[in-house]
Amino acid sequence: MTTAFRGESRSGQEALLARLAQVDFPTLGHFLEQGFVAPAVRRLGLPQRMIGIAATLALDAPDAAAVNRAILELGPGDVLVVDTRGNQTHAVIGAVTAAALRSRGASGVLVDGVVTDIEALTDPGTGICVHARGTSCLTTKKLGGESGRRQVAVEVGGVRINPGDVVLGDANGVIALRPGVLASVLDEAEQSDAQEPALLRALARGEDLRSLLHLG
Repeated sequence: MTTAFRGESRSGQEALLARLAQVDFPTLGHFLEQGFVAPAVRRLGLPQRMIGIAATLALDAPDAAAVNRAILELGPGDVLVVDTRGNQTHAVIGAVTAAALRSRGASGVLVDGVVTDIEALTDPGTGICVHARGTSCLTTKKLGGESGRRQVAVEVGGVRINPGDVVLGDANGVIALRPGVLASVLDEAEQSDAQEPALLRALARGEDLRSLLHLG
């Protein structure tokens, strides 16, 4: 991964991601209030969970070369996070960029804008995890590549995302937070997930809801 956690060893980074991979992402919503990307940003790529480290791009113009340069800097497990600076008309990711992301070993891409080539993005043979606001046939252009600022703080769906943040995405939405924040609630989340199957079985048996549901 290109962006290590601040003050965290490589083994510690991998251990945190491994634990997060076993957690139901909405469970984190029981214990956190910040870091939840706006629901308008939804899953449009492969129907699988995305987990990785943010590598950011602030894209000041619909510049395909700037996106390509950012992709070249990615490492395995990175999530390319693109702030389109309010441009929600030009698609910044498509079939070719998805293939390039796959070749870099990226975990996925998060775009505060639109993407294209949706069939390729969702095809298991060519696709990748993609979360974006929608699709368009209008795309970026072959400009000079100077319109992108890499590895800076960006904003996607109302959430400020820094290089090195953990990015989690599934069919329910996207979470992006500092690793320490996620680590602080991980024990509680794991415990909650472990207790849920027994609760669901009790509900299925028709046990008294007053003894099962939190009522304050």
